[in-house]
Amino acid sequence: MTNESYVVGTVREIKGTNVVIRLFDNSSQMTYFFNGKRYSGIMIGSYIGIKRGHYTIVVKSEKEYAQDVLRDTTVQEFSKDRFFRELEAKVIGSFVREKYISGMVAFPQIFNDVILLPNEQITSIISGESLGDNRLPSNPNSYFTIGEIWPEGIPYKVNWTTIFNTHIAIFGNTGSGKSNTLARLYSNLFDLNKKNILTFGKSKFVVLDFNGEYVGHRVLTDNKKVYNLNTQNSGGDKIIVPANKFWDKEMLSILFGATAQTQQPFLNRLLKYYFSKNNFEENVLEYFYRAFKTVYTSTSKESLDLLKYALDVLEINHESFSTWIDFSAFNPYNSNGYYSMQELSGWKANNNRWYWNADENMEALEQEIGNIKQRISIFMTLESKEKIKNPIIQLRLAAYFQMIFDLSRHTIQYDHISPLIHRIEARSSDFDKVLQIEMLPENDSQELFVDGNVNIVSLKNINKDIKMLLPMLIAKISYDIHRARFEQDTIFNLIIDEAHNILSENSTIESEKWKDYRLDVFEEIVKEGRKFGYYLTIASQRPSDISPTIVSQIHNYFIHRLVNDNDLKLLDRTMTSLDYISKSSIPNLSAGQTIITGVSFDLPVIVKITQLPREESPNSSNSELLKIWKVKNYK
Repeated sequence: MTNESYVVGTVREIKGTNVVIRLFDNSSQMTYFFNGKRYSGIMIGSYIGIKRGHYTIVVKSEKEYAQDVLRDTTVQEFSKDRFFRELEAKVIGSFVREKYISGMVAFPQIFNDVILLPNEQITSIISGESLGDNRLPSNPNSYFTIGEIWPEGIPYKVNWTTIFNTHIAIFGNTGSGKSNTLARLYSNLFDLNKKNILTFGKSKFVVLDFNGEYVGHRVLTDNKKVYNLNTQNSGGDKIIVPANKFWDKEMLSILFGATAQTQQPFLNRLLKYYFSKNNFEENVLEYFYRAFKTVYTSTSKESLDLLKYALDVLEINHESFSTWIDFSAFNPYNSNGYYSMQELSGWKANNNRWYWNADENMEALEQEIGNIKQRISIFMTLESKEKIKNPIIQLRLAAYFQMIFDLSRHTIQYDHISPLIHRIEARSSDFDKVLQIEMLPENDSQELFVDGNVNIVSLKNINKDIKMLLPMLIAKISYDIHRARFEQDTIFNLIIDEAHNILSENSTIESEKWKDYRLDVFEEIVKEGRKFGYYLTIASQRPSDISPTIVSQIHNYFIHRLVNDNDLKLLDRTMTSLDYISKSSIPNLSAGQTIITGVSFDLPVIVKITQLPREESPNSSNSELLKIWKVKNYK
């Protein structure tokens, strides 16, 4: 041992950037103390120094073995003194006095002293930061601690100025600590804002929470807006969407599953006629009058039912609108009109039935339309008028009207368009429970989330159909808005827990067109978002289910335990920053341990993430079976 360094061995062999080290002592202590400094013991993955002049060459241990001194296979007796402890290590950088430089700066030589590195130097190696005279980072407020380096036990600090302007992925099996890592990262960041160390300004953080894990009062931060969405009833929160973003033909085609050949042209005609130039709310009564007239002058048996559906949407009593509605039925034997079992004004009687013929009874039809116009105050209630203001209801009404008009012109077949109508009926009702479409002035902020910096969108209580559609809608609209106004110098962080739910490339529950569009949205964000200050953080227990394009474009990774071969193969194909030791460690990581790697980190490092207090942790723990099943003598 010298006065300056703790010498533990010597260089025995050099093979390119790999060196063979012979250790003087066969002991394997975890910690050593020398000259008042703490040193970590040597094991696989340890950082070790090699002294050569004013260089301290840094190597990382990759392999350890015992070299037999006797080299005599006939002697089977084992003793500790019979073996030399040797390591194979790889050169990763050098200290030139106090400055750490990554890469091949100097080569070691045979018989160079091998030394243990003090903890502050190991921290400098891992962080990529050079040590100053005070051995502290130049700006301590740029860092926060998230855990301890394994196995050294050194506090591990993350430079938030270099990580939160990147795409982040957190992968790990259930119970591996994935949710705690996500919460720890953002809790620490939001705490800096709470302490006024930094100010977010107009920047946004939006968490898509599939299971309601982040809605707790103190989870992530107590200064947040929680959207508890609910499709089971009308009592949930709603997300405000600018009307001009909702009336997008491509977006609506995807949301309602319009087929390319027949349904999408129908939807495009609908949008062009009712919403591109005309004010639907102002003209809705005229649409009703035209639809009523078209029903009784066309030969479509489905048109009357469509008119009834439109009235039902607004909860308008059929008879108050017109006595014709409920007392007429399509005549299957006469394609020219309808019949009724009771007398209707202007209809002709024949064998106790009253028949309608458009060629003979147009005057009666015009008169009935006039009567309807006079009865507006009766059938158009305050509730009806309020509903008409709702763009989602407007879309549904427009679909009924357009189908009535198209059927009269024989430009569509009912069977081809009716599936789209059914999807609009079902999904519009659900969307109305979670979205609030608003017509905003052009100079308005036009943001989806206006109530503060941190927003939690709980998808726990929405149905499977909307749970697939809504995240894509939020991502698409928020990205388009943010990109258009990027000059305002803000950032947007979209955080998606259980991301495999919406980023899967192998999903079979949706059409290929919808899947392609969904993946295109997120792939564009992950490829181009960084240019505009829009970043993704994704967490998933099944990374192999996520599009490889998305995984490969991530900048920084936090990898917890993964045991599935497909997951491990994906990481092997898409992540070049992982070394052999890190890759081989993934299936064996304990709960809370994660491998951190990526563009913001010089080297992969295993960190034990500090567990958050219970009240600040996501609600993702397993059920306590001992309590639930009331095991005897368990408290």
